[in-house]
Amino acid sequence: MMVAIVAKGLLKRERIAVESEGDLVKIKLGNVEVKMSYTDALMLSQWIRMRAKEAKRRAGDPSHWFSVIGTLHDASVSRG
Repeated sequence: MMVAIVAKGLLKRERIAVESEGDLVKIKLGNVEVKMSYTDALMLSQWIRMRAKEAKRRAGDPSHWFSVIGTLHDASVSRG
């Protein structure tokens, strides 16, 4: 198990956005922008969700998530 110790002064809120750009999904985290295929974006979202569940379980929080945080839409759907 890896544990990161971070001083509270170093933590800050960042803007997060997910958009489609042609056949790609564009993810913005603060000043960082990453573009990937829709399939890769789905795998990343699942990986993040599973790691968050693990962290929550390790922290001893037994509650369940019943809210939707975000939805990735198929980037190949034409808009118009």
